[in-house]
Amino acid sequence: MGIIRGGDAEYHEDEPTLEEKTVKLEETIRTCLQNDSSILKLSGKYLGADEAAIISRSDQVRAVKTLDLSDNQITDAGLKFLLESENLEAVEQLHLGVNFITDEGVLVAAASTTLALKNLKELILSDNKLTDASVAEMVKSPNFDNLESLDVGWNEIGNGTVKALGETEHMQGLKKLDLERGYIDGDGVQELLKGRVIEQLEELNLSANKLKDDSIMELATTPKLASLRVLRFSQNLIGDEGAKALGESTTLSGLTHLYLGRNYFGPEGAKSIAETKTLINLKVLMLQEGVETTPDLVNYSRPELLRPEDP
Repeated sequence: MGIIRGGDAEYHEDEPTLEEKTVKLEETIRTCLQNDSSILKLSGKYLGADEAAIISRSDQVRAVKTLDLSDNQITDAGLKFLLESENLEAVEQLHLGVNFITDEGVLVAAASTTLALKNLKELILSDNKLTDASVAEMVKSPNFDNLESLDVGWNEIGNGTVKALGETEHMQGLKKLDLERGYIDGDGVQELLKGRVIEQLEELNLSANKLKDDSIMELATTPKLASLRVLRFSQNLIGDEGAKALGESTTLSGLTHLYLGRNYFGPEGAKSIAETKTLINLKVLMLQEGVETTPDLVNYSRPELLRPEDP
């Protein structure tokens, strides 16, 4: 910002031109790709739609497989530039968490006939401005058939998204699904269990939702989670009955990691999991999170303060 003195003060913004932005960003890209031409990390650099357009047009990115643009100011227009860029056709991992992407941008992507990123295997859209209206359409779109990992946590999504996951004929190669801090309840769990997507999941994150004992008991007994290795249920509404169901589950015997901190179960529920005879492959069991000084197995803090309420 500049100030012109003499009489009335006058302010003007020192906004660089598109040409100036291009020169600067191309140099940044060149530096970032020096050690490994397949990984481009540009997180936290205040990049917006202009910068997304510059990246999409750059000849330097043709070999990039991992593109990290998290924690920026990428908008719907920027998302379109990236997904339709022929220069980015090799990208397999696209990180766009903590940006300004809305339903409009994702709906356009879901319906697009010109998407160039056909090899995309991992997509992170956490902490944007998304709702069920767009994410449900995305999971039903053939444009994302090759995805193996999808993170849409920390958005305003709930039962509409998991209903779409239960109905879709696409995303049949999905192995990792992150739905943290959403509005999914028992009805949503029932919808999710109707489909085929859940059957191939190896990692599932349902932390900070609205899951109660009845939902946990369903998930602990369904044969559809046989492939699951990592399960995150922290910050829900799980009591002793739900904890006991998990501790006695035979269908979840493949689990290697189980996270249950910040729930409502007491010592009895915690003991049933800690002394499980059926979860024989567990390597990591987290029953307590965020407590520095307590010997108890369970975190007795107030999880309702950490879980989103209905908007």
